[in-house]
Amino acid sequence: MSSINRTTRRQVLAGGIGLVGVGSAMPNYMMRSALAAPKATESGRVVVVLQLSGGHDAMSELVPHGVPEYHKLRTTTRITEEQVIKINDQLGLHPNLKGFKQLLDEGSFAAIPGVGYPNPNYSHFTATNIWQVADRRGRQIPHGWIGRACDHVFKGNRDPKLTIAVGTGKAPLAIKGGEHPGLSFNNPESWRYTGDRGNKTRLAAYRQLNKMRLDKAKGDLAFVTQTAVNANESSDQIREMAKAYKSKVEYPSTTLSRNLRVIASLVSGGLSTRFYFVTQGGYDTHRGQRKGHDKLMAELNGAIVAFQQDLKQQGHDKRVLLITTSEFGRRVQENGSQGTDHGAAGALYMFGPGLKAGIHGKHPSLTDLQGGGGGSLKHTTDFRSIFATVLEKWLGCPSEPVLGEKYPLIDCIA
Repeated sequence: MSSINRTTRRQVLAGGIGLVGVGSAMPNYMMRSALAAPKATESGRVVVVLQLSGGHDAMSELVPHGVPEYHKLRTTTRITEEQVIKINDQLGLHPNLKGFKQLLDEGSFAAIPGVGYPNPNYSHFTATNIWQVADRRGRQIPHGWIGRACDHVFKGNRDPKLTIAVGTGKAPLAIKGGEHPGLSFNNPESWRYTGDRGNKTRLAAYRQLNKMRLDKAKGDLAFVTQTAVNANESSDQIREMAKAYKSKVEYPSTTLSRNLRVIASLVSGGLSTRFYFVTQGGYDTHRGQRKGHDKLMAELNGAIVAFQQDLKQQGHDKRVLLITTSEFGRRVQENGSQGTDHGAAGALYMFGPGLKAGIHGKHPSLTDLQGGGGGSLKHTTDFRSIFATVLEKWLGCPSEPVLGEKYPLIDCIA
């Protein structure tokens, strides 16, 4: 009994299903009560959440080029009138985002400026938690908004593949739920059963155990056993899909591109996943921002354009909606180190042919600011309105049970 107590439901849910299937460390008597993983489906809408980690300077991506104050407050980071890719007479895109403009022209790109929440927090860790649980209380809420959505929509369905984080290592809080802790791996090959350690006989026995049904185990033991074995069963599926995937699209040689290609392979392979989570880091641009941010924009553009083209060629682009998030924006005025400090509101971007393309919402004032030195943009759209819109208009899921209250929806989904 002591062995069972060491591996409880609470521990599984708190830690998520990490780099190696939790079943690899389980005693054999627990593995004997295995339940095979649910089968994949080839239909159903998918959401990909791309976290721009570090606090993205949205004013250097969705550029308010038509606002005089922008040119006064920004010098070394400023995107000039000659450089900006104009969307309208007020807003434009960073010069390295030519692919975003093409997607906009094709009806597959939308931008929402001024995204934030009341009384913003400027700590990376706290603000990230607030966004990932969709609640100002942050870590006091044990489950993320994606995990809660899966708990609500897929109650009783123990498919471990409903949420997957690719390239993040430890499962992000956003995907953790009460019944659905989520899967996470750095790459498909790392997501595998490791208990055999090269022993073919032990591996064969493990696979045979996977085919058995849960019989006498109950309660937490049943939950943990089923979750563990389903997760390990999923590892074969994931690795085989990624290995067998053939794409005619050439992805750039970047980490983000690699991770989005993995997601494209799993979507096209018919995996049952409804939420994917991926990150691009490097956005904490306190010093020498322009050079590094230019590089990030080129990487972001290349990865997303290749991903969208790949999905389109595979016939799955209409199933997938990609949205970006970031823990906060940056200050309006540059600091003394040719960078920008932590700010409040930023912008959120959406990709996919299921959108109403264009700019949705009002860009915040560059004169009516909040906070201390440098000033922060006041939010004009609560980020939970975007989550509510994704849940209700894209996935057909009631948002209030997930987010705790009703938020205004945004008319950005076709």
